[in-house]
Amino acid sequence: MSSLEIKSVDKVWYVTGASKGIGLELVKNLLAYGFKVVGTSRDKQQLIGAVGSLGDNDRFLAVQVDLVNEESVKQSLNDSLTKFGRIDVVVNNAGFAISGALEENSDKNVRANFDTNLFSVFNVLRNVSPIFRNQQSGYVFNMSSMAGLQGAFGHSAYSATKFALDGLSESYALEVKPLGVRVTSVNLGSFRTGILDTDAYKPINKIEAYKHVHGKLDFAAQYSGKQNGDPSKILDILIRVYQSEGDDTSHLYMCPEVNELVHTKIDQMVKDQKRWEEYTTKTGFDTPTDSQKIPSI
Repeated sequence: MSSLEIKSVDKVWYVTGASKGIGLELVKNLLAYGFKVVGTSRDKQQLIGAVGSLGDNDRFLAVQVDLVNEESVKQSLNDSLTKFGRIDVVVNNAGFAISGALEENSDKNVRANFDTNLFSVFNVLRNVSPIFRNQQSGYVFNMSSMAGLQGAFGHSAYSATKFALDGLSESYALEVKPLGVRVTSVNLGSFRTGILDTDAYKPINKIEAYKHVHGKLDFAAQYSGKQNGDPSKILDILIRVYQSEGDDTSHLYMCPEVNELVHTKIDQMVKDQKRWEEYTTKTGFDTPTDSQKIPSI
């Protein structure tokens, strides 16, 4: 824990995917600070066991939720309101990665990745929005990735889910800002979690032609458990942003390599834009019409 000055712990945090990895670190640290916390997991008892003695108080609610099932999500939010009376911060953290070349990823596996990483977030936001509207306040942190900033080699499906999540976050933020709700996408770098060790992550249908992809994935797998990012340091940054009243931070770039990637991405975008600007800026009708005055969406 840092020397962070917390303005008030009388806030309710709702954290998905709370039984392991970053989600578990967030829940444990929130409870250690004195916040009220709702943690979701597909296995309630696993979550309770993982949180341990920190959860032995009336400030913690563990709920078993199937995030892909909207009724399950809705019930968990109702349970949260029954227990605490409000929800102040939502952290959409649940997610996983699949790897391999696009051709090797089955339709079933890609859809499952989108279900958890993207459509579950729609379920949470669709049902927490009325709560936030009634409160005229709320904050959403959507846990994204550097793979949502630049496509990751050998991770086309995972990258697609994170690009979509970032787009969702930015659009939703515009919709709910007048209602007193703020939204930030958290683009994570390499944190020390078990994401590379799950069965879902490992390629199944390997095709010999993509051995260059497999080689790079095998190389990266050696660093599982050795990543430099410390998950326990994430919460303090989220609290700083949440407590910054009037701030409209759209993205948090979490880890040194993600901050570097931001500059690389911007440079590449400017390079691409300048390379074809002569042609891409001349796409209007030759004869001006009233429709040219219509603002773009």
